[in-house]
Parts: sequence; C-alpha cells; structure tokens
Amino acid sequence: MMACSAPCIALDGAFYDQPLTGSGQYTRGLWHALCMQARPVVLLRPDSEPVRMPDVAQQTHQEPLGKVAKVQWEQRGIVHAARQVGAQLLHVPYFAGPLRAPFPVVLTVHDVIPLVLPEYRTFAMRLYLFLAVRAARRAAAIITDSDASYRDIVRYLRIPAERVHVIPLAVDASYHASACDAALIEDLRQRFGLHGPVIFNVGGFDVRKNLLMLLEAFACALPALDPRTRLVIGGKPHSANSQRYPPLEPTIQRLGLVNHVVITGPLREEEKRALYCMSDLYVYPSIYEGFGLSPLEAMACGTPVIVANRTSLPEVVGDAGVLVEPTTEAFAREIVRLMQNTSLRRQLAERARRRAAAFTWERTAQQTWQVYERVLAAWQKGHRGT
Repeated sequence: MMACSAPCIALDGAFYDQPLTGSGQYTRGLWHALCMQARPVVLLRPDSEPVRMPDVAQQTHQEPLGKVAKVQWEQRGIVHAARQVGAQLLHVPYFAGPLRAPFPVVLTVHDVIPLVLPEYRTFAMRLYLFLAVRAARRAAAIITDSDASYRDIVRYLRIPAERVHVIPLAVDASYHASACDAALIEDLRQRFGLHGPVIFNVGGFDVRKNLLMLLEAFACALPALDPRTRLVIGGKPHSANSQRYPPLEPTIQRLGLVNHVVITGPLREEEKRALYCMSDLYVYPSIYEGFGLSPLEAMACGTPVIVANRTSLPEVVGDAGVLVEPTTEAFAREIVRLMQNTSLRRQLAERARRRAAAFTWERTAQQTWQVYERVLAAWQKGHRGT
C-alpha cells in the first residue's frame, strides 16, 4: 500500500458497497463530500487498495463481510491498513471499532438500539456488543446523528457528554421532485397496480418500525379514502426471525387488505426515489430511530410526511410534517385528514422541501472535519506532554 504524501484521515469503508444500508449511505455521503472539499481522507476497504477519489472506488465492488471476517477487520485489518497509509486518525462510521490503535479513533454511533430494545439483544449480538461498547468507551470521540441518540449514548454507554458530538445526516442531492423519471413512475404504477392514490413506507420490516400498527391504521382509514388507494411498503425483511421481523401477511389477510397493500420486495435506489415522488403521503410510525433518513428523503422529494412523535423523528421533521403519537387511532385520523385535504398536502410538501434542503452532506462533512481537528489537536498535545 502507498502511504499518504501528507497527513491524512483513514475512513473505514467496510459498508461502502452497501448503499441501501444506513451505514453504507452515511459512508458514501460523508466521504464523497469530504473529497469534494479536498480533505485528505483515504477510504479503506477489506482486501482492496486504499482509495482517495470516489470515481476510483466505484470501479470495484466488494461483497459484505461474514460475521467472523467483519470482527477481524474491525479489530486488526482496519488498524493495519490505516498504519500502512500513514493515517493520523481513523474514523469508523458505525458502531464498532478496534480496542487498540496507535492513533486516535473516532466512531459514529448512529443509535444504541440493541441496548434500548430487548428484541434486538440476541446471543450473537451480545457478544458483538461486548466489543463495540468497549471500543466506543475507548474512542477519542463519538459522532452521532441526533440529540435523541446523544442522550442514549451518554446514558447507556456511560460516555462523558463532552466526547459525544451531534452531527445530523443529510439527504443525497438526487432526492428532489424534479429528478424523478416519469417513465419509471409509470412502469411502477403498472407493475404494482397503482392506479389511484399511494401511501408509501420504506425503511425496514423490523419490529421497531411498527408496521403492524400501520396496517391497522390503514385499515381504519380506508373506508374514508378513495377505494383505489394503496399502501405500498418497500423492501423485504432481512431475516426470518419472527420476533424481530413480525410477518405482515397474517395481519394483511385478517384485515381484508390483500387487494390494498403492496409489498414491493427489494428496490433499486432509483425505484425508491420514484416511489417517493409518486406518493401522495409518506407514513413512518417507527418508535425508535437514531435519525430517520427515509422521512427526510421523502421530504426532499416533496412528499408530505406523517411520523411517530418519538426519539429523533421530531428533530428531522420539525414543523414540516405531522408528528403523531404511535397509536392506531392517531395515525388513522391523520391519514384521513391529509388524504382528504389536497391544499394541506401541498403546504406540507413545500415546507418539507425547504426543511430537507438544510440537511446537506457538505455541512455534515464540514462539522465532521472539525471533530477530526479537535481530536488531533488533543492527541498531539497529550503526546507532547508525555
């Protein structure tokens, strides 16, 4: 490996080739913005040469690491790779990291869901958390996405508040109403039988996403809606674990929604973007989010949103959407109110676009670089004093 010709930051790119994951989106968005600002940040991926420009990184693709290989990379591989390029600081952009490193380590902890919600504490996850929690406590600094996550990190990880920095995520510039492909929208309408109003949800099938309640709320609202209205749920469950990923089909059948609910299966990025653009309403009743990127994407596309008034979602949506207690009755009531009021949806859509425009990767990168500078200054001062 060729070392940096100037002092540089190493960014762990293990998730770079998984752009549909939250960590993958964050890694890509942050690194691309840092590169646009001419920051000396090198992307390091397992079994690959270090990369300094996004166009080079996109020429190769890596499959996700297995569980054992992932831990090996996090504890040894990334440290070795960072040393080889002469890095002064390592940034791991997700909740993991080496227990020992010869340079300061910055971690991004998007959330601490496994520590808060018992459904996520499997035996394997507990073993992984043993390492992740200790790595976080030893990190020079923690970056997180929201005030809600900041509070949970301080509480559950017992990390001093001054070492935790809140830097919001951003929405990719490709997410805006005028970027949507009319031909693709028509293809999706034909493919999924969407010949009337569309209510959309995407972002995961795990239990905290509260999709069973969403189905109940949609069933309650449906008699007051255009009978052609469809609830579209994007994606598919990541696991057959029914405790963490409760199946939707029994509830769909029980509520008589077979002809009114569409589960798309895996979506390409451009398909997800088109579904945001064509939807009349985006509904997101998740009870725990470290940030809530999908509502922000919907807002950027000019789609009015209804979200649960929980954790970080109020920080993201602000007054540009509708905040609702996560109950069947409350969500059903707001779905009916917005779907019956075209003028209100237009007002919310305009506010949503303006608010989403404030969340940029340029700002995220600038604030992240400031954290790097503070950490390096403290590290150098500490070593001069030893």
